[in-house]
Amino acid sequence: MSQVLKFLGLKKQLQITLTYGKTEFIKFMEKDIKPDQLFFFDIFDVKQKKYYGKINHNGFKIRRSNGSLFPESQFTKVVGKISGGENNTELDISLIGWNWFIVLFMLIMTLIFGLALNDILSTKSYGVLIMLVPVFLVFLLVPIFKMRKGVKRFEKYLKAEFTKVDG
Repeated sequence: MSQVLKFLGLKKQLQITLTYGKTEFIKFMEKDIKPDQLFFFDIFDVKQKKYYGKINHNGFKIRRSNGSLFPESQFTKVVGKISGGENNTELDISLIGWNWFIVLFMLIMTLIFGLALNDILSTKSYGVLIMLVPVFLVFLLVPIFKMRKGVKRFEKYLKAEFTKVDG
């Protein structure tokens, strides 16, 4: 599954080395992280911070905070391991643009397509397939491309954020 996600661009690995210590990095990130909640409730959050998630001395798990109904990368989460010492911090980061909501959506769409295909085959109205197949592909491919774009944007955002702090 991991190789499929990498092939589709829904999972990326990053290695980032920062020139300041591990404890400084953790303190810097703690001020911008709020405890995680379902992304549906982000628009109701009064006190927004940059990220939702958690961080400790071993690693972190974050996602971007967005107050809009259609955020650019609501499904992308970052799981990272922190290592290093007093003078440098090494981050091993995995960006993952996949979550349970999309799996549920894909399963429901596949079920609907399967039921429609069963009905088309039983009534022998094959002309409907000309419209059904492209619509099904749009409903499956558009979310994948949006998630892929979200992973790319989050990667650029993280690189810019850590470079800004490091420099």
